[in-house]
Amino acid sequence: MNWITTNPNIVFYILLITALLLTRIPMLGKYFRSVNTLVHEAGHAFTTLALSGEVIAVNLFADTSGTTVTKAKGKFSQIVIALAGYPVSALTAWLCLFLLHNGHYLYILFILTSIALIITILSLRNMYGLFWAGTFMVLNLLIIYFNNKSAIYSFSAFYSVIIFTDAIVSSVVLLVLSFKQPKKAGDATNLQKFTKIPAFIWAILLLGFTLFISWLSVINYFPSIKTLI
Repeated sequence: MNWITTNPNIVFYILLITALLLTRIPMLGKYFRSVNTLVHEAGHAFTTLALSGEVIAVNLFADTSGTTVTKAKGKFSQIVIALAGYPVSALTAWLCLFLLHNGHYLYILFILTSIALIITILSLRNMYGLFWAGTFMVLNLLIIYFNNKSAIYSFSAFYSVIIFTDAIVSSVVLLVLSFKQPKKAGDATNLQKFTKIPAFIWAILLLGFTLFISWLSVINYFPSIKTLI
């Protein structure tokens, strides 16, 4: 038996710490953190399609930021689309941790690879975004093809905790920006334009939702600390 597959709880927390430390590594960290950017922008794009709008372009950038340009009829649709990014990231983290907790490691790879493929075909436009999505899909397909249980678990868990941690961090950053630079606070700024409600109010609500879902993820799907002793 491989050490990774026989000690998944220990590996989970090692990967969680690694995910937190990755934010300090300039290039490698930003590459893997872009998986949360993909999920966030996919939230905007898929919500647009669900509301019969049009996705014009999705861009992923090397600094882990992203943009989604859409067309939608009516203010209500525009508000829902602008709201979607952060909640979708938090809910995707919850889903991945649920699948991880129940041993469905391959499902995580299939879901994230499918999102990258759909976004690439649908509307990914910039060169870095195409490079990142292409290498991300190839990496995941190689892991699936070689069917190494340790690699499948490690990458599935790693992606899950990356989305989990970055969903929280990005929501906190949004809140800080909404106070310091309300005109540059991304989704919160857009929501202010549509509703006239201050950006910091939206940022507080988005952070609150993210923390609530993250709390549910922790209490339900994080391995018990007792199992590590």
